[in-house]
Amino acid sequence: MILCQKCGTTNPVGEESCHKCGTKLMIISATYRQSVALPILEEHFLERISALEYALGKLDERLNEIHDLVQQLSTESFYDHTMIESIADALKRVEIVGKRDLERDWHKRVTQRLLESEEREKLESCKKTFLNAFRGKDKNHFSRLIEESNQLFIKKNYRRGLKTLERAYAADPQNCEIGIFLSKIYYEFENFPDAGKCLRRVLRNNPHHFEANLLTGLLARREGNLPRAKEFLSNAVDICHGSLAAHVFLGSVLASLGEDSRALGHFSHALNLKPSPQMYLLVGSIYSKQGKVRHAIRHMKKAIEMDPYCDEAFFQLGLAFLEQNWKKKAKECFQTALHLNPKELRYRNALEMFLKNSMNSSARPDMGLSPIVNDESMEILVKDELHLNFKRPEMPVRPRGEGVKNK
Repeated sequence: MILCQKCGTTNPVGEESCHKCGTKLMIISATYRQSVALPILEEHFLERISALEYALGKLDERLNEIHDLVQQLSTESFYDHTMIESIADALKRVEIVGKRDLERDWHKRVTQRLLESEEREKLESCKKTFLNAFRGKDKNHFSRLIEESNQLFIKKNYRRGLKTLERAYAADPQNCEIGIFLSKIYYEFENFPDAGKCLRRVLRNNPHHFEANLLTGLLARREGNLPRAKEFLSNAVDICHGSLAAHVFLGSVLASLGEDSRALGHFSHALNLKPSPQMYLLVGSIYSKQGKVRHAIRHMKKAIEMDPYCDEAFFQLGLAFLEQNWKKKAKECFQTALHLNPKELRYRNALEMFLKNSMNSSARPDMGLSPIVNDESMEILVKDELHLNFKRPEMPVRPRGEGVKNK
């Protein structure tokens, strides 16, 4: 017997629909008298099962559609690849181009399209940010300028796009988002005076803007104004304690000012945020400078674990071993450093001095640390953290002194 899950009518086995109400039959159950209605709980349970079966049926249909789509894409990919091979063979026969060159150019074009799509998404996100930060009077005019600059950037007309964006900034001088966007562009193109003007405007409107404080500190560091760099980089760290770039740059400024203990704190924090061989080496070198040789050795070994080809780490570890009078280990480290980088004179001189007179720790001051976190590597941190990727050959920025007027 099959009981209808809706009205409870008994139907013969094999029926697909209830002969009384026409509902599609789902459940086979025990025999009930025609006059007895289904219990409420059982009826509710049957409805849930029916809904589940319906959902499973729909899911099965979608999975079949997805399978068909994947199969279609696979077939199209097969035909496309076959077509490329045929074109390559034809071009090779007439000695125009080979298959490898054709595939390389194809992959290059695909990568270019993906980058362009990513750039459009970023510009669209920036446009929304600019509009949300609007504090001026004529939003319609402002919106038109933002849309125009966005379209110019998409069309790779970067010079006009930049000029239009500057006009939008002039129409809304309190818009910190446009100000910091322009500051990043000027900073990346090394137009530091105009970058400084935009940053000062941003900080007047929002003294606690993280990116503005960070970039202002970097500009001051470039100018050699270490106290000012320390002030703004400290602000950046206070605003965003999880900023790797802010801690690294502030640590480098403090180290230049002779505040090694404070510098060590910021470098250690940066190491916790993102462990790297360079950061382990940097922290280890400061420990070594402070006479905490065992801490230095531990960090040098960590650097070597992460990068077995880090010649500077082997050299610094050798110097630390020498401080402990572990001469055999020091010699092995000097030899390894020289093997990894035969052109480095410090390694060669250290090894020669060691072989001549078993170099003691008094020679250490002449074996200084090479710039581990140099300007180039630190700029990479800024690019990653602030998403700087505006620099393109088609995007010239006006010469210095022709930038946004300071209103």
